[in-house]
Amino acid sequence: MARQILRKFSWRNPGLSGPTLAVILLCMAFGLATAPAASAHDQLVSSTPSTGQRLDAPPSGIELKFSAPLLAIGHEVRVVDAASNNWVQGESVLDRGTLTQPLAPGMPDGEYQVRWRVVSSDGHPINGSYSFLVGAGATAGAITAPGNTATSGVPSGSAESGDTASTVQVPDWLIAAALGAVAGLALYLGWGLFTRRRRSSPRDG
Repeated sequence: MARQILRKFSWRNPGLSGPTLAVILLCMAFGLATAPAASAHDQLVSSTPSTGQRLDAPPSGIELKFSAPLLAIGHEVRVVDAASNNWVQGESVLDRGTLTQPLAPGMPDGEYQVRWRVVSSDGHPINGSYSFLVGAGATAGAITAPGNTATSGVPSGSAESGDTASTVQVPDWLIAAALGAVAGLALYLGWGLFTRRRRSSPRDG
């Protein structure tokens, strides 16, 4: 199979020797072996308060920890109650992969939904949401999850790309494999050109 593919790229096949084929296959294998894992957006790994946690008293702030340092642009946290009041106070603070947001005092008992939006380390916006409870009498389900739009959250703090119109990304392993194949093909064609010139050159004596 490899021989047939290489013949299509060679205007005059000089013959595929064992060493040449070994070099090509070695380059392809090296490209696959050294390819990094397919890139993925960062994930929310923990939060304080946590998902579904019931607190005796309202928290003074929200802390979100992500799987990698985020880009320091476009981050936002909202903490809303059943009446859609936003209880954040002041600016959110990003420290590498940790995002904190102060809250206003006087939050009454009830359910609260944290809605966050950040820019992943790969440059893609991601967002999510989760709920927690304040007070022994608070019940879950009073706040509906926001709609599935580019800037809305998704349940349980999971991540979703916010740029729905972005182009399809090519996996890193596929790019590395292609580079390895191109390198092997270049070696093969270069070796073929060298052997043709060597055969056509006049010999001494």
